[in-house]
Amino acid sequence: MTSVKLLLPREVIDDLDLSYEGVRDGGAITLAIEGVAVLANLATLATLQPQLDALVTALRNWRLRHHREPAVLTVEGAGISLRIELPPNMDRATVLRQLESLLNEKSG
Repeated sequence: MTSVKLLLPREVIDDLDLSYEGVRDGGAITLAIEGVAVLANLATLATLQPQLDALVTALRNWRLRHHREPAVLTVEGAGISLRIELPPNMDRATVLRQLESLLNEKSG
C-alpha cells in the first residue's frame, strides 16, 4: 500500500479533513509547499485519490489568501520529482491534471 505524506499549510490540511491511517511506508509520496510552515499528515493513496479535487480546491483557497509570497508545490517519491508553481491565480484544472496523472501512474 502506498502512502502519501502531506506537508502542507494547516489551513489546507484542515480543509481536507483526512483521517490519519498510521501507515508507515518507505515508498511514500511527499507533497509539500516549499518555504511555508507546514503541518504533516499521512494518508494512503487510496484515501487521497477521491479527495484530490478537494485538495486542489484547498490549495487554491489558501493561495488566494497568501498571494504575496511565491509558492511551489513539490511532489517527491520513488522515481518521482515534480515541482508545480502555484501563482496567486493558480488554475485548479492544471494542478488537478498534474496530480491526477501522477497518482494514477503511481497506483497503476
